[in-house]
Amino acid sequence: MTGYVSEIFSSFQGEGLYAGRRHVFLRMAGCNLRCGYCDTPGSLERTASCSVQGAAGGEQTVKNPLDVASVVSLLEPLLSAQGVHALAITGGEPLLQSEFIAELLDANEPPVPVLLETNGTYPRRLEAVLPFIDIVSMDLKLPTSSGEPPFWEEHRAFLAATKGKTGKTVYVKVPVDEATSEREVTTAARLVAAHDRSTTVFLQPILSPSAEVQISPTRLARFYDLATAHLDDVRVLPQAHRFLGVR
Repeated sequence: MTGYVSEIFSSFQGEGLYAGRRHVFLRMAGCNLRCGYCDTPGSLERTASCSVQGAAGGEQTVKNPLDVASVVSLLEPLLSAQGVHALAITGGEPLLQSEFIAELLDANEPPVPVLLETNGTYPRRLEAVLPFIDIVSMDLKLPTSSGEPPFWEEHRAFLAATKGKTGKTVYVKVPVDEATSEREVTTAARLVAAHDRSTTVFLQPILSPSAEVQISPTRLARFYDLATAHLDDVRVLPQAHRFLGVR
């Protein structure tokens, strides 16, 4: 089996529960959504080649698609470096290639935990890879900020698919901006709370291409109050890597 990769690199995690930790990123190519705030537009479509960072810091261009053995060999020198906390499989939307990811992780268990970054719209595809995943980072897409239709049922089913799976860490990111509605924030909070109100939820301020925050402090505080009415652990965190000027 082969898969389409957008890029492979090592950097600091900029989002969610492990922000600031060094992760190796396997960014898969292709996405089912076209969110208006997407910061990785180069990963939305499958391309003829991908960018791979070497252990010494240089980069090479590798042809797509790649087989499992090739991806394993490209990841190995980065994963063996000092201080790596996790392998982050992201996109695009990585679950579009769930069978390839499952085969990849089953063939060669990484020496670090595996984090899946997903838009949470493919609950059935999650089931194929979940046995190999330690951490699930799910984006909860709000229509007014993403420009996409609502995915409440998909998000609800996605979280349900993680229920009762021992040893799994699950957290949710909710991108918000000034246009985000209070009703959507409340609906999102209730949806996560129905799954488990102790789930950590990040209100993630959307940034402009120049890393300017697209929501006022007053509105962000209002969203925080709405979310904490239903959830025990709500945090506000923008994409830290954007401010650091790294991937």
